[in-house]
Amino acid sequence: MGPNVETTKRPSGHMTTHKRCRRRVHAGLCVALLILCHCGEPDSSSPGDVASVMDGSGDTVADQSGGADTGSDSGQGDGGADTGGGDSALADSGADAGSSDGALGDSGADAGSSDSVQGDSGADAGSSDSAQGDSGADAGSSDSAEGDSGSGGNGLYQPDNGPTHEGGTVVSVCSEADILNAIANASPGDVITVCPGTFAFDKLIKVQQDGQASNRIFLRAAQSGTVTLNLSHIENFKISGKFWIFENMTFFGDCTSGSGCEHAFHIVGDADDVIFRNNEVVNFASHVKLNGEVVGSGPAKSFPDRAMFINNFWHNTKYVTNNAPHNILNLDGGVDHVVRGNIFADYNTPASLPKSASAVYPKASALRILIEQNLIVCEKVRTDGETARGIQLGDGAPASICDGDVDQDGQGDCVENGQSQEAIVRNNIIMNCNNGGSATGIMVGSDRESKIYHNTVFNVDPRNGAFYVGHKDHDTFWRYNILENGFNTNYAKQALNESDNIAASPSEVNAFFTAPGDGDLSLKQGSGFLEQVLADPDASHDFCGYPRGETADLGAIEYSTSYAGTPCATMVKQMYDQIP
Repeated sequence: MGPNVETTKRPSGHMTTHKRCRRRVHAGLCVALLILCHCGEPDSSSPGDVASVMDGSGDTVADQSGGADTGSDSGQGDGGADTGGGDSALADSGADAGSSDGALGDSGADAGSSDSVQGDSGADAGSSDSAQGDSGADAGSSDSAEGDSGSGGNGLYQPDNGPTHEGGTVVSVCSEADILNAIANASPGDVITVCPGTFAFDKLIKVQQDGQASNRIFLRAAQSGTVTLNLSHIENFKISGKFWIFENMTFFGDCTSGSGCEHAFHIVGDADDVIFRNNEVVNFASHVKLNGEVVGSGPAKSFPDRAMFINNFWHNTKYVTNNAPHNILNLDGGVDHVVRGNIFADYNTPASLPKSASAVYPKASALRILIEQNLIVCEKVRTDGETARGIQLGDGAPASICDGDVDQDGQGDCVENGQSQEAIVRNNIIMNCNNGGSATGIMVGSDRESKIYHNTVFNVDPRNGAFYVGHKDHDTFWRYNILENGFNTNYAKQALNESDNIAASPSEVNAFFTAPGDGDLSLKQGSGFLEQVLADPDASHDFCGYPRGETADLGAIEYSTSYAGTPCATMVKQMYDQIP
């Protein structure tokens, strides 16, 4: 099924990257993220194609690489006008629709979005041919522990990425009208399969039908790179139904005015167990918005839980001028979300919109999110925009929009327990977040007991590899990271809890790796970070899913364990090169 893995260490100074074929979602990306597979050759015939790999069932699959929110984002802290890079209260005070900047300053209500535009909805969750195996959090399952890997510390990392579509009822749709009708009338087990082609929508599409844990509803293409939906509404899919899977499709923001393309997907209320797998999502302000919605007459809210974002390619090919928060995964509340194996690139705002932008931004009492094995390139082509951050945990949002509302009084627990709680951020590579303001690789705002382990962060400025504010009563744990220029703690609310990290200068990073600025992290000289610590059971595998062995290197890639397979750094470079 895959490369044989040996966990013996090679002599110091002579390393190879043990690597399983980690699948990635874009043109020719042979990165089958979390399963056993062999890398295929990229298919260059279409820009969305990716190499064929094996899915969790052993089938060969092709990996591909509106009226705005209904006011539910008010004060949620995702917007943030950068004050020209000043240090005032984190400098990202958000001017979204009168939003106020709390301590972390990214507070902004989403510009008065409204769902009054009609739309059809519907895809239910269904299985998918993700090269990453089976994703999907049935019955409250969580991927937030390393125990997902069925093979333990010495085998390849094989997490559950959700069910496949086999066994479902295929509903073939070949026109815009057919797609909308199938979504609106979906039943559990429907596999809505879109014919190859390009389809255009300029209305809100409501996805309201519920699937079931054992009968997901799918909206999918049979093969990646063959179906494109051109979307030109303010928000485009509003998802309130449970157990949907969206896979193998391209969702393209086709807006010509600054008021459009705020979200491709808005996930609300009790829309639990929604999976996005092997898609390409392009040219939106916040590609995904997830937040609570009032239940009945309120004031309590229901929040989507266990959303999974697996092997997708999220990016912009132009500056999106919508005056709304710009965070690719803008996640307010919910429990046990998983963000695994994605590429994020070129998502900062234009200079005319002084806002911060992050690739992954959990807040509002989001609990136990797992963020792992993602390649985040804040800027590759478009380098003139505003503040970009890789991952941000927590902000200054008020309790009224937070999850964790035990007594159902409409006030969540984010003030006392932190905007982000018990996250695991591991094995991510974050680069090119260096455009001034409060740009940084990993920012931690209000947080409780999250673990930030084995990440590699470089080419970041001015807030260093890590920008730590934290919560006055709770720790965040930083371990085993390579962080260019270390930590910025100018606004820290308590002492930093860190150990076994390396704060490398830019010249040291360039000495470690062959050409890091061009995405080439093949090893040049690593005496400062190779085999530095005992492997931690919370991060016993690396960026490519290979076991670290008894002693571990710092950072996201394990160079010191021998294995049979393509070197991890080679795959990272392939991933980087797919970004246009």
